[in-house]
Amino acid sequence: MSDNSSRRDAALKNLDKELKSRARREKMRPLGVTLATLVVLVVMVGGIYFAATRGGDDAENLADDAATEQPTTPEQPTGPEACAYNEAGEATKQVSAPSADNLREDGTTDVTLATNKGDIGITLDHGQAPCAANSFEHLVSESYFNDTVCHRVVVNDGMKILQCGDPTGQGTGGPGYTFPDEYPVWNEDGEKIEDQGLYKRGVLAMANSGQNTNGSQFFLVDDETQLPNDYTIFGTISEDGLNTLDSIIEENEGENQDNNGDGAPVNEVRIETATVDA
Repeated sequence: MSDNSSRRDAALKNLDKELKSRARREKMRPLGVTLATLVVLVVMVGGIYFAATRGGDDAENLADDAATEQPTTPEQPTGPEACAYNEAGEATKQVSAPSADNLREDGTTDVTLATNKGDIGITLDHGQAPCAANSFEHLVSESYFNDTVCHRVVVNDGMKILQCGDPTGQGTGGPGYTFPDEYPVWNEDGEKIEDQGLYKRGVLAMANSGQNTNGSQFFLVDDETQLPNDYTIFGTISEDGLNTLDSIIEENEGENQDNNGDGAPVNEVRIETATVDA
């Protein structure tokens, strides 16, 4: 066979193979398109399912996170075992923090506040407010109230009180510690007392700047005072003490009118000494 004939026969064979190969590809094309389409659909469906389920998980996680991040009301003190004296700011007069160990839970302690206006006798009630009574007695024992002024008097139709206990005389000072609220802010079940009008004539109560921020400031009630049950009542004022308090209130009647009768006493009221009665 000549070389030309051999090349022609080889070319025909190659052409025949190419034609058959093209034919097979043409027959397979619809299947390939279908498979490709299915693959695309599977990917899309799978992606949609993943996005949907993943989004749900994220939403649940965010909901859980949001729930755990919500502020919760702290458990309230429910008795003497809850008493703690926590460091808070600088003491405005050198004094140590009292101990809550072996806290007295009953009985009373009589204290005399000797002021430049006369003596004010008070009785601390350890059964009603052991944490406050213990703190006050401790401050008295360390002479914390000696030579301090009562910085505030309120005399109006709804309130007649004298506030003391800040050595700076500005109403901003304290002993460098705070302690929890007690009666009537919380009862033994950790609930606020519902009775109203508890701040009557002769009541001794803690002043504060918010929940569980008791320190050294206190107020003496000369006449029934309409206050919410936000202030720990920890004792009473003697009859002689009320006579002294009456004179202070009368002296400030009609004063501080620009502030509804609330301000510094018109004449200084100074606690010269505070002592526990023998």
